[in-house]
Amino acid sequence: MKRLLFCVVTCILTGCAPAPVERSANTVKHRFMQPPLRAAQCFAANAEAHSSALVAEVGRPDSRGMINVIVRVKNGVTYATLDLRPANAGSEGTLALMASSPRGTGEIVRSLVEGC
Repeated sequence: MKRLLFCVVTCILTGCAPAPVERSANTVKHRFMQPPLRAAQCFAANAEAHSSALVAEVGRPDSRGMINVIVRVKNGVTYATLDLRPANAGSEGTLALMASSPRGTGEIVRSLVEGC
């Protein structure tokens, strides 16, 4: 009991504060029906339609056909990233979502990939 009291008093006197919580991304894998470039353009359009505060940048395909999309809030904060690669007739992507919703991230993901 004395140790606990000592720790609490020491913490109060030294100004201890909890360590800041690091915000991490939720990573989701998704299969797109469209090839990478069209899926990237669709994803970007959906992001910008989702909120007028978002701006999407679609990168150029690399030599393997992989494409990167970055969605940022207009103040520069990254909202989501998407890495797409060709897969059969469509593409496969890894979506890193830095945003959250009271209804869960599934709702945001569905709105970003809808129709792609």
